[in-house]
Amino acid sequence: MRESFTEITRLEPLDIFYVGERHKTYFEYPAHCHEVYELNFVENAAGATRTIGDSHETISNLDLVLMTGSKLVHVWEQGTCPLQDIYEITIHIDPDAFNGSFMSKRAFFSIRRMLERAQRGLAFPEPAIQILREDIVNLAHSNESFASVIRLWNLLYRLSLVEDARELSSSSFVDVREDNEDERVHKVREYIAEHYMQDISIQELADMCCMNADAFSRFFKNKTGRTPNRFIIDYRLGIAARMLLTSQLSVAQIGYSCGFNTLSHFNRLFRESKGCTPSEFRERF
Repeated sequence: MRESFTEITRLEPLDIFYVGERHKTYFEYPAHCHEVYELNFVENAAGATRTIGDSHETISNLDLVLMTGSKLVHVWEQGTCPLQDIYEITIHIDPDAFNGSFMSKRAFFSIRRMLERAQRGLAFPEPAIQILREDIVNLAHSNESFASVIRLWNLLYRLSLVEDARELSSSSFVDVREDNEDERVHKVREYIAEHYMQDISIQELADMCCMNADAFSRFFKNKTGRTPNRFIIDYRLGIAARMLLTSQLSVAQIGYSCGFNTLSHFNRLFRESKGCTPSEFRERF
């Protein structure tokens, strides 16, 4: 199993962000994570693969991902991409730029929400990338520090307005809590996080919310977009994916420890969710 490492970036202490621009014929950088936020743009690499946490996808000709999770392991690999002129721009941003009361103002709400979602990796659709490509390239070529910061904020704001950006990794893999203002949903999430390795009935979750099972299921799906059973399965799969990469336990041991009663059931659900078996997922890293 390949190990990942924590990258020491080239972002200087007095700088808000750093931009790296490169033309290359293949992907060689290993799986890694880092404390700084990253916006990564890749062009002309259709067929390459992108792994963000427990998400593994084949990318198209344009790819743009924002990552703000300090433990979010990520890597781009060659896949079936032919040797050609791959164009990549990587922007590293100091997280401290978003701290303080200034960012709590109403004007920055969409950016704050985007940064929260990006803890799991946030992939932007190709039409949006095509519109914003020029802004990204101009930022890479900018030499004026103050003007560059303004360009960066404008880019982040425009990205935050993209409605169909997709979260990539599962929340349980990256160990972040999904935002939801409803106290009942928060209580249920916390209970599942503490008891996912055990059998959890819908009725016991419903009792926590003073509802019957049917009413609770409708309420929970309305708030989270998933049924309670689907949420429990996804949570277990996220924990299992993290254990596959960070432990030496066998696939069977991991499956049982995450609450799956049989190895075949674990393998089937994992393949349906991740597009590969647990063993294949582990081998990728």
